[in-house]
Amino acid sequence: MGDGYHAGLAYPALFHRELTPAWLAATVTALGHRAPGLAAPYAWCELGCGPGLTTLIAAAANPGGRFYGVDFDPAAIAHAGALAEEAGIGNAHFQRRSFAALAEADAAALPPLDFIVLHGVLSWISADNRRAVMRIVERWLKPGGIACLGYMAQPGSAPMMAMQRVLRRSAEVAGAAKGLASGFALLRGLRDGGAGQFAVVPELGAQLDQAARHSAGYLAHEFLGEHWEPLHVADMLAAAGQAGCSFVGSATPLENIDAVSLPGGTQAAIGAIADTALRETAKDIARNQTLRRDIHQRGARPLTAAEHRDALLVQRFAALPGAPAGGALRFETRIGPVDGPAEMFAPLLERLAGAGSASFRDLLASPGYAGRGGLLNQACQMLLWAGYLHPCQSVSDAAPAQALNRALWRRAAAGHDYAWVAAPAVGSGLPAGRAAMLAAHALDNDPSLRGPALVAAVRALDAGAADARTLAAFEHDALPAWRRLGVLPERG
Repeated sequence: MGDGYHAGLAYPALFHRELTPAWLAATVTALGHRAPGLAAPYAWCELGCGPGLTTLIAAAANPGGRFYGVDFDPAAIAHAGALAEEAGIGNAHFQRRSFAALAEADAAALPPLDFIVLHGVLSWISADNRRAVMRIVERWLKPGGIACLGYMAQPGSAPMMAMQRVLRRSAEVAGAAKGLASGFALLRGLRDGGAGQFAVVPELGAQLDQAARHSAGYLAHEFLGEHWEPLHVADMLAAAGQAGCSFVGSATPLENIDAVSLPGGTQAAIGAIADTALRETAKDIARNQTLRRDIHQRGARPLTAAEHRDALLVQRFAALPGAPAGGALRFETRIGPVDGPAEMFAPLLERLAGAGSASFRDLLASPGYAGRGGLLNQACQMLLWAGYLHPCQSVSDAAPAQALNRALWRRAAAGHDYAWVAAPAVGSGLPAGRAAMLAAHALDNDPSLRGPALVAAVRALDAGAADARTLAAFEHDALPAWRRLGVLPERG
């Protein structure tokens, strides 16, 4: 452990779309602020990058930017560096440093940064290390730059505090892997036996089951740290303010739309709150918030109404694999199911299903949106959150992303657990199951594979992943989208 942080088990290679520059720029623009430009060279840094998958996918899918990953774990940084070298990703740079060391490092340790991002880590580290993170933001984030800070939040994560103590103590007694197993067994027994906390907080049982599905490495980093703590948004806003940053909104787009993210009976009262910290605290109570992804800007740069409209008009969006072609939708949110009427979403989905991608200006010309730019903006943000579409960009060079993908599915074929691929057309990553990774690997070696031949090729790599129905769906639905989005080359 370092400063009470558990590092005995390797953290899995995870990807977080909300940290990527294209996602953040689009979200900041939708919120009416001037985002850092992505056409000119820019610099992005992930604090607590772990094995580096988010940094690597972001770098490979955005060759015009410079990407930096920082972590104190030598094994994680070694993994990230080796994968970057194997794939030839020259714009990804990794440093093994603690937050405290980086906060006091020479100014040349990093360039002036347009984006500083982190996911989850703030809830796992000591107060001193949180202050170090804010010192890094204060020192290196450029004027107009964006900081995206993800952390476990009050009040939704507060009921897990006792659960975390059970897991941590069990690990101290029996070791991390065995202790996690015995700790979860104890907690399930308490829940099933009618323990009071589970009766008073019914959601805690679902949180227990959700946590138990993760790997031991993930759980060790998530729950075994000495300083584990769900944080209050008001405290985090104050800390960011001291670093010279102003709160812009959430990198989870749905949470920027009160009408669909807050219970109806709370909206008027919350909407009347002028103070940002108090309003966000009330929103967290209304949603029983468990995780926040706060976007802050160094020196607020709000757009005028005309500038906002112009910035929205030039944005482009692409449909992602699995996006519906139209019709009414149902969104499963923290406040329960939210129905999306067909007239709000069908024209947008139908246009993207036919064209693959379109600009906001083009979509605004679709039936139902004329003169209703605000409605279209909300529809886009909800579909972004749901994983049905993504901001897209011109692809100057898809080769780095495809080289990284080859390295990922080559390693997957050797037994490693990777579940995302780089998609340069959207400047981000796409989820990919093991069957899809192995099928892509097989197709990369022999593009002529189809149907039963593709199944046989995957079965030769891993018989357990060669489900014919899953592979048929990949070949019919995902593969054409992967080619369109630059995941792998266009071929006949």
